[in-house]
Amino acid sequence: MQSLVGWLLNNSDRCIMGRLTFLCGVLLALSLVSVSGRPEDVLKKIQDLEEKDFGHNYPRHGLNLLYWFAREYITFDNNNNIQSKQDPKEGVFGFHYFGNKEAVLPSLRNQRGYNYYSVGNLFDSQNLPESQRLPDYVTEEFRSSKNLDSRDQNNRDRIVVRRTPYGSIDEVYITQHYSFNTGHGSEYDPDNTYRISSDLLKDIRNLPRDKFLKPFPPRTRTHYALCHPDRGSGQEVHSDECNHKFSEANCQSSLSSLMCLCYIVLWLLIGCL
Repeated sequence: MQSLVGWLLNNSDRCIMGRLTFLCGVLLALSLVSVSGRPEDVLKKIQDLEEKDFGHNYPRHGLNLLYWFAREYITFDNNNNIQSKQDPKEGVFGFHYFGNKEAVLPSLRNQRGYNYYSVGNLFDSQNLPESQRLPDYVTEEFRSSKNLDSRDQNNRDRIVVRRTPYGSIDEVYITQHYSFNTGHGSEYDPDNTYRISSDLLKDIRNLPRDKFLKPFPPRTRTHYALCHPDRGSGQEVHSDECNHKFSEANCQSSLSSLMCLCYIVLWLLIGCL
């Protein structure tokens, strides 16, 4: 009898240890899935952009910047390779070397001749010769929001490209600075950094700008002032339009992960009884 009890206890311990090891693996996987964004996450369709923070709401300029990039700055050759109309290394439109010092993008340490270049700093663009500046539809919200205390919103968004040794572009990313009040200074936010697929760039190229922007939140100065009365003027309004659409998606994702974890813990407890 004692040997039987010992055998049961021994096997129970093995069961618990084995399942705890499995649980650790699952928790690690869930932690990776729950991250808002990483450069290995590829956005493949416009709906993917709707669920992200990039360029949402006035006076963020990221969506207009991305439209300009896809529609006016690049083309695709017969082999589906991205070709830029002007080499980003030349600095036109405010392109400049991106050192990736915060490691928000994959390292280029062992890729000789490859470099990252970023565009979207509207302070840089306004100091360029007129022929080299970003178009007005990219910069107009930056200019019109200067008296709304929107310094943490109107110049956050960036596009980063990976330039090959031959001058072409083989990877495109979107990223953004942390919000002004988070205490991160001018650092880039790795959880809001994504790679953009060629298919998504092509979809954007094939749309008029108003249709591309239609699924996203309102983009007016008046709307911004109403939703942020401390930064503008007028009576505050409380509506769904004043909330970021991506917040709901993130909550649903977190809830799904939590439910999954509860099921796993329950399975562990039942299986080892």
